Amino acid sequence: MKKLICLMLATLLCGALAACNSEDTESSVDESSEESVEESVAPPPVPIINGNALTDYVIVYTDTAESATYRSVALELNEYFKSTFGIDLTLRSDAIPETEKEIIIGLTAKRKINEEYKGDYGYGGYKIAVNGNKLVIAGSYATGCYQGMKAFIEQIKASEDGVFNDSVVEGEGKVIKVACVGDSITQGINSTNPKTQTYPAYIQEMLGMEYYVLNAGLSGYSICKNDEYAYWKSKQYTQAKEMRPDVVIFHLGTNDANPSPNQPYKDWDDHDRESEFIESTKQLLDSFVTANKDVQTYVVLPASLFKVGADGWNAEAWTANIVKHSHPLLKQIAEEYNYPTIDMFDWSVENKAVFTDGLHPKDETYKVYAQYIYDNLKDTIKKP
Repeated sequence: MKKLICLMLATLLCGALAACNSEDTESSVDESSEESVEESVAPPPVPIINGNALTDYVIVYTDTAESATYRSVALELNEYFKSTFGIDLTLRSDAIPETEKEIIIGLTAKRKINEEYKGDYGYGGYKIAVNGNKLVIAGSYATGCYQGMKAFIEQIKASEDGVFNDSVVEGEGKVIKVACVGDSITQGINSTNPKTQTYPAYIQEMLGMEYYVLNAGLSGYSICKNDEYAYWKSKQYTQAKEMRPDVVIFHLGTNDANPSPNQPYKDWDDHDRESEFIESTKQLLDSFVTANKDVQTYVVLPASLFKVGADGWNAEAWTANIVKHSHPLLKQIAEEYNYPTIDMFDWSVENKAVFTDGLHPKDETYKVYAQYIYDNLKDTIKKP
């Protein structure tokens, strides 16, 4: 009897061990099978453009003052070529003389072939055209060219032979439009390179090319409608509103607090300027809602001033007006509209070195300024 029981236990144990071994074997087979599948995925063939090797080409980008830069699109396309094919092409702006074989990013009057592809593509629309020795990725803005660049890469991945002959492909991607509404700090006064070293330009860089960032700043302009230099009267305001932005970074209110004796209409004690400020601010904010009912708005509370400027403005009195009038009124309006605020005042006091002339950042310090704004909106801003 004991022998029989031992025999049965031994049989059960062997069966269990065999099952475990079988599962391990199946698991290892599945894993190795998955690995072999992954390893067997070959890169796409190197593009051949109308019989020309990719290595024969130069990437040419449109050089403009826009915050959305075409060069960044060219850099990303070339990075794909390098990582996928080990090919590193030369990048040049369209200021160089035309060469025979070019991949052109953006529309430019400096390349005759672009005349064929002009049009209004919107902020995310694009056209990919292979025409003889040229490959054109056209768009009204760099953001559209970025969408076209991504589409071209997908074409390369889907191609069985890598051959691209004369053809035209159109499409459109989603782009979030951001309007930086403001005065001199938004415009980039004190920067030696307004193309790339302003706070909106750095915000563009931080957000990436799924966003189009418009610099709608104008130095010296204020909110109040009755002021001589009211933002309402500027072409920057018109441009921002007509863009129908998805996001507005509202950065006005500093110049409303300027106590300059040359601008007596800014005397807060002489008339009911607070009511005028409130009414004008609300009307500005409402105009962007009228343009796009789903607009997302951030209200920036102005920074402090730190020293008297070359033109004799009084930093102490100016800052006192910001603290007494602009700040509480902007906070009140933002709370009423349920808009988030970005308080630059306390931050500016702790980062005086950013403001190299006592009021404005300069060059790289504009990036420091932009980083603080970006950190306050990156988790809540609309995504494409």
